[in-house]
Amino acid sequence: MYIFRDGRRSVAGARLAEELADSLRRLASPSSGRDVSSSAVLTDCLLRAGELECALDDAGSPEASRLAVLTDWLARLRVGAECCRPEAAAMLELMPRQTPSRLSLSPAEGFAYYGLHPLDFAELAARVPVRGSHVAVIGIRSIGTTLSALVAAAFLKRGLHVERIAVRPTGHPYDRHTEFAPAQLRWLARLRACEAKFVVADEGPGMSGSSFLSVGEALLGAGVARTQIQFLCSREPDIQALCARHAAARWNNFQFAAVPPTGRLPAAARVYIGSGFWRHELMGPDPAMWPASWTQMERTKFLSPDHRWLFKFDGFGRFGEEIRQRAQELSEAGYVAAPGESDEGFGCYRFVPGTMLTAAQADCPVLQRIAEYCAFRRACFRSREEQNFGQIETMVRFNVGEEFGRELNGSLGRLETDHPVLVDGRMPPHEWIRARDGRLLKCDAVSHGDDHFFPGPATDICWDLAGTIVEWDLQKDAAEYLVRCYQQAGGDDPRPRLPAFLLAYAVFRSAYCKMAAAAMRGSDEEKRLLQAHGYYRGYVESLLPRESVAA
Repeated sequence: MYIFRDGRRSVAGARLAEELADSLRRLASPSSGRDVSSSAVLTDCLLRAGELECALDDAGSPEASRLAVLTDWLARLRVGAECCRPEAAAMLELMPRQTPSRLSLSPAEGFAYYGLHPLDFAELAARVPVRGSHVAVIGIRSIGTTLSALVAAAFLKRGLHVERIAVRPTGHPYDRHTEFAPAQLRWLARLRACEAKFVVADEGPGMSGSSFLSVGEALLGAGVARTQIQFLCSREPDIQALCARHAAARWNNFQFAAVPPTGRLPAAARVYIGSGFWRHELMGPDPAMWPASWTQMERTKFLSPDHRWLFKFDGFGRFGEEIRQRAQELSEAGYVAAPGESDEGFGCYRFVPGTMLTAAQADCPVLQRIAEYCAFRRACFRSREEQNFGQIETMVRFNVGEEFGRELNGSLGRLETDHPVLVDGRMPPHEWIRARDGRLLKCDAVSHGDDHFFPGPATDICWDLAGTIVEWDLQKDAAEYLVRCYQQAGGDDPRPRLPAFLLAYAVFRSAYCKMAAAAMRGSDEEKRLLQAHGYYRGYVESLLPRESVAA
C-alpha cells in the first residue's frame, strides 16, 4: 500500500546557507554554553551542515566537498575529538561561496522522527574492531552524510587515519543500485591498497535492506575484500523479513553492527509509555478498549515517576525546534498542555489528568471545540511548503486499485488548495482529553502534520475536518453542524472541497492499517489493526461509485 509520502522538498539554496550561518554564529557566541561539545546549538549546526552538504552533493555542486570540511569539524566537536571553542569567522570561511538557486532536501528521519541520537553511531564506531591504521567511511545519503561524519570523527578520536565519502543509491526502493563515480573508484583503490577497513553508515535497514546491500555489493565489485566491509545500522534487522531480492542470503555476506537503544534521556523520563504502552497507562488494562496502533511507528514517549510530565521525542536541531514553537502557540491558545524545557531531543509537556473521549461523546460543545481548533490551525499555521495534492491523488488512486481492483475514472474532486496549512493529521476521539476542570485538550497536535506519512505539511484544513467526520463516524446532521461551526469560526466554507478529502482520508487510513497489520503479523495488535482497516475500508466503499467497487 502507498502510505509514505515523498518528503523531498525544494528549498532556496541561499536560504539554507543563511540558516546554517545563523546557527554557526550562535555556536560561536559565549551564550551557547561553556561545554560547547554538548550544546544543543552544536547539534543543530551539525545537522544543518550535513543536510546542506548532502543537498549540494545531490545537485553535483563542487561546493559539497568544501562544506564537508565544515561538517567534519562540527562532528569532531560533537564527539569530543576537537576541544577548542570555534571562532565564527573560521567556521563561516568554510561556508559555500555560492549555492544553486534551488536544492532538494529529504528529511533526516532518524533525527526527526525515530529518536536516533547523533552520538549513537559515534559510540558504535568506537567499538568496531580495526586491524590496520586506515578506515574508509561511506555514508548513504541522506542522513548517512551526517552519520558518516560522526563515525569518521569517532575513528579519528581513536588515532586512526580516516577518510569519508557519501553515495546515493538509485532505483526502486526494494532494489537499489549503487554506482561509484570515477573519482570515488580511485579513492577506493587508494584506500584498498592501504588495507583500509570499509565502513558503511546509514539509518536502517528499512523494509528491504537494499540500500545497504547495493553499497556493499558495489564495494565488492570495486575489489574490496568481503572481510573488510562492515555495515553500521540503526537497528538489528530481521533478515528473513527483508523484502529485497534474496535479501537474507545477500545480507549474510556482510558484517554488521547496530546501535543499542539510546540511554540519553531527560533525567525525569522514567516510565516508558511508547510502543502502545500509553494505552495501559491512560485507558486501563483491558485491551478490548484500546484503539489500534502501529506501535513500531510511534514516537518514543515517557512519563515522569510522579506522572506530572510527559516526555515525547520531538526531534533534534531544527526538527524539534519547529515542533516546540507549534506547541507553544497551541498552548497559549488553550488547545494543548503547557510545554516545558526540552532536553536530548525530547519535548517536555505538562501531563494533564483527564478522560479520553469516545465517539459517543460527539455532542454540540465537543464538535464546536473541534471546529474552532481547525479554524485556529488554518489561521495560524499557514505553510510555506509546496503543496503535494498530486501525491495525495496518486495515493488515493493507487490504494483504491490495490484494495478494490478497480481504477477511479475522472476527477476525485478538489484536493488543491489556495490556503495550504500544516494540519493536525490525527483526529480520532481518543486524541482529545476532557481535563478534570472541564477543558477539552488535544493530544499529539504538533508532530503528525509533517511526519513521513500523508498528507504532508502543506494541505487543506479539510484533511482534519474530514478526519473528524470519519474517525467520529459523524452522521449527516452532526457533520453539517461541525462544518457550520468551523465556517462561523474561520469564515471559510469547506463544503466544495470536503468530499475529495473525505475519500482521501478514509483511503489513507484504510491503507495505513492494512500495511501496519502486515508489519505486525502474529501479534495481538494485528487483530485491532485489521478491525480498524475493516471500518475504514467500509467507509471508502460507501463513498465510491458502485461501479468502482470490486464484487
